[in-house]
This record gives sequence, structure tokens and C-alpha cells, in this order.
Amino acid sequence: LFPYTTLFRSKINIRQRRRQPTSTWLYIHLEIQGSAQETFAERMYVYNYRLYDRYRQPVASMAVLADERLNWRPESFHYDVLGCQVGIRFPTAKLMDWSGSEARLEDSDNPFAFVTLAHLATRRTRDDLAARKATKWALIRNLYHRAWDRQKIIDLVNVIDWMMWLPKDLSREIRQDVHSLETEASMRYVTTFERFAKEEGLEEGLRHGIRQGQVRLLARQISRR
Repeated sequence: LFPYTTLFRSKINIRQRRRQPTSTWLYIHLEIQGSAQETFAERMYVYNYRLYDRYRQPVASMAVLADERLNWRPESFHYDVLGCQVGIRFPTAKLMDWSGSEARLEDSDNPFAFVTLAHLATRRTRDDLAARKATKWALIRNLYHRAWDRQKIIDLVNVIDWMMWLPKDLSREIRQDVHSLETEASMRYVTTFERFAKEEGLEEGLRHGIRQGQVRLLARQISRR
């Protein structure tokens, strides 16, 4: 995973004493950090106060740490000067903490468990593309057997496909396996695997266009003689 910042906005109900429940916006600031960075906690603080300054609403900052340094666990930033105390404390989730617990992740109904599995597998198979292909196919096959709605499966397949990069030949093999699985299960999902078919079609169309252009050029040259 690469450094990634996103902001979610959700309306929540707050029950006030002796009053009717009222609604307010809650902003969730999420950072996904793929490498250890000394200034990360400071950045969390800066983004939090900038978001509050922009929206004037509560902002909950959270971090997903996708790096490989087990001891790097930033959780706060603060400074104290002349009696003025300023800072932030934020919750974090360390993906490497799940290494060795892949079986629990596979049994989970939480879609983020699959993202964590894909992340761990990507790290583990960095130097073994054959193992990555096998693991990627196992994750996708597991997804297809889940009783989840179509869009959720499409989204997760797209995420796994993006994270667990493979060269074209191995990706083409997985695409063929996916098509076979869809045929057997009488289901059809439009995923990013189809981009290879589109690319192949575009390449073939380009080659055809070049050939047609060459024929026209040759015919024009002959007619001028």
C-alpha cells in the first residue's frame, strides 16, 4: 500500500440531555501509510486541524500502517510551550500484526480482512510471482463463493487486482480462470481483468489500422506513378 489520504463524512445522531436527538456531521480522516516516516504523526495533526478549520466540525483522525517496521507505531503528536498545550492522539491499525493470522482473516466476513490478506500476500510474494499468482487466485475464488452483493465483490476483486500486480501473461491466466469460474457458477462480474481483453482488442485494432493505412499509402503511391 502507498501513502493515501481520504476523508469520509457521515451524519450521526447525538442525544442531548432533556432534548430531542439532533444530527451533526462527523468527519473521518483516514491515512494509509505504506512506509515509516518520522513526520507522520505531525502530518496527522496538521491534516486534522486543517480539516477542522475548513469544516468547523469534529474530525476523527485514524491511521492504517502498512509498513514492515513492527516497532514503528506513531499514535500522537503534541508540543507544550509557555503553558500552551497542543496536540493529537489518534488510533492506528498495524497490518503486520495480522501476519500469522491469515486463517482468521479468511474466515472473517469483514471485507477489510480480504484487503489485509492481499496486503500480507503482496509483501510475502514480492520475489515469487508464481506464489503471488496462486495466492491471488485463491483470494478471488474465495470472494466468489461469498454470499455478498455483486458490487462488493467487484470492488474487492479490483482492489486485490491492483495490489497484487502480475505481469500480463500471468494476469491473462487468472482472467481465464475467472471466466471459467463465472461460467460454472452462472455468474458474471465486470472486473478490471477485462481491461486485458480491451487492451488486446485495442492493440489488434491499432495493428489493423496501421495495416489499412499502409495499404492506402501504397495504393496512393502506385496511383501517382
